[in-house]
Amino acid sequence: MRYRTLTVFGFAVFLSGIIGCAATRHSNDGLDMWSGEQNASPALAVTPYRPYGLSIGPQRPTGSSKVDEFNFTHPRVDSFVTRFQTNLRGFFSGALSRSGRYVPRMSHILEKEGVPQELAYLPLIESGFRTQAVSRAGAVGPWQLIPGTGRRYGLRIDRYVDERRDPVKSTQAAARYLKDLHDMFGDWHLSLAAYNTGEQNIVRILERERINDFWQMSERGYLYEETSDFVPEFLAALHIAETPEAYGFDTPSEAPMRYDLVEVKRPLPLSLVAKLSGTSPNTIKELNPALQRGVVPPKGYAVRVPKGSKETFEVAYASLKSLPAMPSNHAVASPRTHKQVGHHKIRRGAAVARASATRRTRSMHASQRARVRVAARSKGHSRILD
Repeated sequence: MRYRTLTVFGFAVFLSGIIGCAATRHSNDGLDMWSGEQNASPALAVTPYRPYGLSIGPQRPTGSSKVDEFNFTHPRVDSFVTRFQTNLRGFFSGALSRSGRYVPRMSHILEKEGVPQELAYLPLIESGFRTQAVSRAGAVGPWQLIPGTGRRYGLRIDRYVDERRDPVKSTQAAARYLKDLHDMFGDWHLSLAAYNTGEQNIVRILERERINDFWQMSERGYLYEETSDFVPEFLAALHIAETPEAYGFDTPSEAPMRYDLVEVKRPLPLSLVAKLSGTSPNTIKELNPALQRGVVPPKGYAVRVPKGSKETFEVAYASLKSLPAMPSNHAVASPRTHKQVGHHKIRRGAAVARASATRRTRSMHASQRARVRVAARSKGHSRILD
């Protein structure tokens, strides 16, 4: 694919335009393995690039078993295959095993969005298929989306819910993002590099260096090391995942997730959801990784319960005469930080005394500043520092 030169003005318009695009709602298919899935969060009705003429190259058909342009024969791909078989074997084995729970549904979502199904294995190297994965840069979930990208593609991210952790909704967002990147660059190697480092970084290289080949960008040192490794690492992971036994790995044995969906319209601890549906709290938490505070949000949420337990939950939920009081410290530490925050109560008398002492200190400081100003004026200084 040949890359058409983008003007600086066009790129600036693109950056400003992607923030304010309108939203729509996409429905899901309802495969039995993930049955009862709720509607996806609002997402962009149109891709952020097309309105500004930044779509480059035709769409590649996605019906083949392997994307033709993926270069599995590059020496750097072979290098990562070896690393996954040796130094990274433990990580890769665990990630590949977990993939069995998610790949069937993820690949279907990608196909529905017009994206190659092979990209369902991208979380192998992004997160190891861990829904709770968090990077140092603040990327979260199986697809490692940063907050800006997650919200751009319709994911809810707030103090109660982080849908970047949801394996279905985050896949829908990642699929649309990947599709937009391919619309922009017309090449999956460049699109994956942009997914890792940001589209603006790839655009700068294309504008400045006039190189439209990922491998040349990498060999000439135009990419960050992480991005330079990202594409061959994914290709190696995909190559192994397609025939794991040939490389000494077990075929994923974890069964795809199966669940029903129930509407909970009031705040409810997930532990109580588990009790009402006749299952364990860990099962409910695993099915609902987006509910990061262990509670249904105050305005309600569509909650997943194990397949076949929907009626049990609804009968028990309807029989609740009143909801239990939510303890103030029910949730874990605020999701804004990963550090554990210690809490302690201050008795009312101690609190009043502390407030009074604070007021006295402020009053003393104000008096001191006033004396300094008077002294300064008497000495004729024109500059007075408070």
